[in-house]
Amino acid sequence: MISFILLHLGDFLFILFIVDTQLRKLQKDTELCKKSAFAEGTYKNLKVQFVSYFLFCTYFNMSPLPTSVNTLCLYGNFLSRSFKSVASIQNYISGVKTLHLLLGFEFPTEDWFSIKLLFRGLSRQNPHMPHRALPITPHILLKMYEFMKPSDVTFWCCFLFAFFLMVRKSNLVPTSAKNFDPHKQLCRNNVIVYSDYLLVKMEWSKTIQFGNRKFELPLVKIKDTPLCPYNAYNRMCTLVPADVDDPAFLIPQAKSNNILCYSIFQKKLRDILEMSGLDSSKFSSHSFRRGGATWAFHSKVPSELIQFHGDWRSDAYKVYLEFDLHDKLSISRAMAKEIPI
Repeated sequence: MISFILLHLGDFLFILFIVDTQLRKLQKDTELCKKSAFAEGTYKNLKVQFVSYFLFCTYFNMSPLPTSVNTLCLYGNFLSRSFKSVASIQNYISGVKTLHLLLGFEFPTEDWFSIKLLFRGLSRQNPHMPHRALPITPHILLKMYEFMKPSDVTFWCCFLFAFFLMVRKSNLVPTSAKNFDPHKQLCRNNVIVYSDYLLVKMEWSKTIQFGNRKFELPLVKIKDTPLCPYNAYNRMCTLVPADVDDPAFLIPQAKSNNILCYSIFQKKLRDILEMSGLDSSKFSSHSFRRGGATWAFHSKVPSELIQFHGDWRSDAYKVYLEFDLHDKLSISRAMAKEIPI
């Protein structure tokens, strides 16, 4: 028996080595898989929150892990010196909870009432109205069009897509040319041209992270107006031709076309708004999304269709709607009309 073991010892050791190597690779792949659970933007936000918490604990000589309710309350009050929004403070406290769960530490929940009291007290001491970008309406778009040059066909098409599709900027333009992702931003082959409408196909969005569904939206032809996305897209494709796999929005240059990235998009938007006599600081790329939702509401589109069209997972789309005095008067008049005389 001993001689048999000695004879095959090398084989046994080799098998153990193979199994150990495979196990270490499996452990490494498992850690990478868990890290990929967070979207890139979420991962960056968590990293900032973790660093902030550790710097706070280091400065005040407190134990960061595991934390205590008292430490969390002090940290929340400390953050209120920098943040006006209590919601931002809550996000940072949530980040501390995520840190504990990732590292296997127990997160205190027995006295969460104290933290709720802190949030309520901060809300009362520091009343804050969140700043929301103003909506870009069809009227504003028409004013902007007056200052668009013939060479701005790509910008104009992108503006109209942002308004009528109500999509987030991440579906239209990348943060930089090197960050362009054909699975996230539109390519020319994602837009199918029919006789009287465009069909825009999207495989990814903020609410479609894992490719579990495809999102298709039509853009119909609008006669006798520069606000027609159908004509704007066809004109752009004629003046700025590209392969089907290329990004949808390209800026024509002397030697080659450049990808329209967010910084260029934002700068052009601000420049045109200023030329139109508007304060560009009150608008952002989100203004198209909010403006599209508001215009759909004014056009008597049912709320559930607005939610579907803008790819909102919840009723959060309602905060995008802008009600003018005419809308408010219609409510008051409708109520007054039903009063018995």
